[in-house]
Amino acid sequence: MMTFSLLHIPFVFADLCSFSLSRLRQQQFTAAAPVAASKIRIRLKSFETTHMQAACDKIIEAATATEARIKGPIPLPTKRRIYCVLRSPHVNKDSREHFETRTHNRVIDVYEPTAQTIDALMGLELPAGVDIRVKL
Repeated sequence: MMTFSLLHIPFVFADLCSFSLSRLRQQQFTAAAPVAASKIRIRLKSFETTHMQAACDKIIEAATATEARIKGPIPLPTKRRIYCVLRSPHVNKDSREHFETRTHNRVIDVYEPTAQTIDALMGLELPAGVDIRVKL
């Protein structure tokens, strides 16, 4: 059985992914080397646009402070969910009320993130009511 140390793993993957070894060595010795992922995609969902805008502003401010490139916030289509409810439980079937919820969506892409960028994004205090999904 053959075991690898963590130092050998990037070189094994470098051969598989056709990266040059000199590029990997250069990235290891730079002070603010980008993280392995070249892009971080942040998806935001909220019922309130004001909370969504506040969260987007905080994320953009934290990412630009660490000199990462930002694209967004990109608005995605708003999803409308309509609920039909009877006004009276026993009579008046024709009398109904309609309620709706609107889910607003945004996407923010962070290009060339560094370790400081990820630390800054992890330490953010964002408003309640905003669902955040981060994909590396």
